[in-house]
Amino acid sequence: MVTNGKRYRLLLNNNSGDEHPVHLHRHSFEITKIGDKPMSGVIKDTISMPRYSTAEIDFIANDPGPTFFHCHHQDHMDEGFAGLITYR
Repeated sequence: MVTNGKRYRLLLNNNSGDEHPVHLHRHSFEITKIGDKPMSGVIKDTISMPRYSTAEIDFIANDPGPTFFHCHHQDHMDEGFAGLITYR
């Protein structure tokens, strides 16, 4: 659950042997780290997570309503790689 107007950091950890294009609906996010490399200024709504990789992304909760967060591979969504971010 998020609060409107606040900035949130999501820590993504791909421990699998599959690539995952991870998508956040209704929001854009800033990629702040890939692996151990800090970044700034890269704005996306999808990030490709290679096998056995990590990333950090920040988004501002500024579009109230149910927000779907998922892998773009349909079989991965079918297996549960999806979630819903809700606002307070």
